[in-house]
Amino acid sequence: MQLKEFSLISPVIESVDVFQAIETVIPSELVAEVLKETNSVEERQRKLPSELVVSLVIAMNLWSLDCMRTVLKNLVNGLSRQWTLLGQYWQVPNSSSITEARMRVCPMVMSKLFDRVEPH
Repeated sequence: MQLKEFSLISPVIESVDVFQAIETVIPSELVAEVLKETNSVEERQRKLPSELVVSLVIAMNLWSLDCMRTVLKNLVNGLSRQWTLLGQYWQVPNSSSITEARMRVCPMVMSKLFDRVEPH
């Protein structure tokens, strides 16, 4: 699915609006804080930093019919550089790397994160 065709419900919601909503409700500082509290911060630099994996788990719900690599591409193309913290020459990792990264970010991270998100 192309980002231009993205919609949750009719009428079409622009993908930029969705990403801005995610970034507004879940600030990157909050994600970093929760990852530190749950000891889920990686010890070395990875293609899929834990912060990006958290946003990937959220994005999986937006593009539930697409493969993980496509979801990740949509995510990286749509979110701000500050939120994803990726280098200039980043490439989409293979499926097994994505699976390993998802296992690295434990369910406790997502649970604590959503407990701490304030409703708007």
